[in-house]
Amino acid sequence: MKVLLLVLACVVAQLPSRDSEPTVVLPSNHATITADLGGKYVQLKNSPATVVLPKDPPKTLSSGLPWYVDVVNFGPNEVTLEGIGQFSVHMRPKDIVRVMFSGSTYKVVH
Repeated sequence: MKVLLLVLACVVAQLPSRDSEPTVVLPSNHATITADLGGKYVQLKNSPATVVLPKDPPKTLSSGLPWYVDVVNFGPNEVTLEGIGQFSVHMRPKDIVRVMFSGSTYKVVH
């Protein structure tokens, strides 16, 4: 039993945490998530009803991963994220989404 707990503790310690991702609070008067926020955890507080994703995001982050952004809506209002093409995702307060750029369009990754 002790060995199982030790193995479990080692596995949990290696899981990625939100601390490894820089957090940015988008100012309430900004309606755009810029390309330089890729790979970050973006908090929306008192945001406009529509927040726009970059029109030309980089294909990859400096780490080599595809461009993405994690967005959380802290409210109090609902927010719609809009991107190129027909991309749109509606966020209620406390919703969290990961939006990834797949080379030609955005997609929500769960």
